Amino acid sequence: MLDASLNDIIGAIYDAVIDPTGWNAVINEIRERYNFQIAMLSVIQLATGAPLIYASSNVPEEYERRVDLYGEDVVELWGGPERMASLMLEEPILTTDVVDHATWPANRFYREWAAPQGLEEQVVIALSWDQTAIANLALGRHYSKLPVTEDEMAALRIIAPHLRRAVLISNLLNGATSRADTFEAALSAMASGAVIVDHDMGILHANAVARRMLDASDPIEDAAGRLRLPVELVPGQLEAAVRAAAETESEMGRRGMGIPTRRRDGVPLVIHVMPLEHRSERSGVSLSAVAAVFVSETGARSPLPIDAVSMLFDLTPAEARVFELIAIGRSIKQIAEELFVAQTTVKTHLASLYSKTDRHRRADLVRLASELGVRT
Repeated sequence: MLDASLNDIIGAIYDAVIDPTGWNAVINEIRERYNFQIAMLSVIQLATGAPLIYASSNVPEEYERRVDLYGEDVVELWGGPERMASLMLEEPILTTDVVDHATWPANRFYREWAAPQGLEEQVVIALSWDQTAIANLALGRHYSKLPVTEDEMAALRIIAPHLRRAVLISNLLNGATSRADTFEAALSAMASGAVIVDHDMGILHANAVARRMLDASDPIEDAAGRLRLPVELVPGQLEAAVRAAAETESEMGRRGMGIPTRRRDGVPLVIHVMPLEHRSERSGVSLSAVAAVFVSETGARSPLPIDAVSMLFDLTPAEARVFELIAIGRSIKQIAEELFVAQTTVKTHLASLYSKTDRHRRADLVRLASELGVRT
């Protein structure tokens, strides 16, 4: 069971989806709890290049004004665009695991921005890197407070999926919560389908897009007043996510994020579930509301079997990627090099894979991947 303060942070993350003015407070809480000097959350919509979310904590005003000047230098500090794009979603990454510290003084961002603030280590969590948005949380550690511990990294891994879910849903809402008086009104302005349900999947509210989907029973349907998803790679995931949303939201983990489905014509879709029960009063929805269910097009090819495997065993994106690479025979050293992380990080994910799949050797994971038809 997570301690109360971490539960509070996770709850505040979902509150910020409904009221975006709360993002600065959330980022400040994370920064203070884990003893970082500065923190910045950035969500950029690629269609417009405009920031959907920008929140910061403890960044001096003069540096806040100048941070946008160093975009290319930041990418260079992390080893270039290819290495930056390879960062695993939801996985906290240390700069010292990616680039040799001895090379930093040659980088303009480090010399002019990071070093003058005493920042000698950075943790970045990639939250989105697709055709719709680039989002990440960056945390800077002062040289006097080094090192970043594994316990701190483990705690950030707990927070990361909640931040990612919040970013994905905020991207779908596209700023509507800032313009609307209630959460239901914000849902009405969305281009994606959204349904509010109770603990028994009872439909309490559906926006116009979702209502058309329900009327056509594609890709969601109204089964005697209850929301149903006809096509799931792993049956029961939507119901399990809504049940989890009715409990302590911090226990949801990745459940209800990116549930793959498709329309009758084969167009791939994903479902995201956001907990509402503990914020019904603030959101303006019924007190019996437990979750908001969002239906979004992926803009990509059909979901791969690894999506089903991830749900079946509740794998994080990082664990799923390690599983894929193990399945094609990569060594721990090769995986670390390909994913730009420390070998100890790969071993941590491998240990979690053994636990979650009830396997005990890499050969067992290769056999499991073959049995499940995992493609890479």
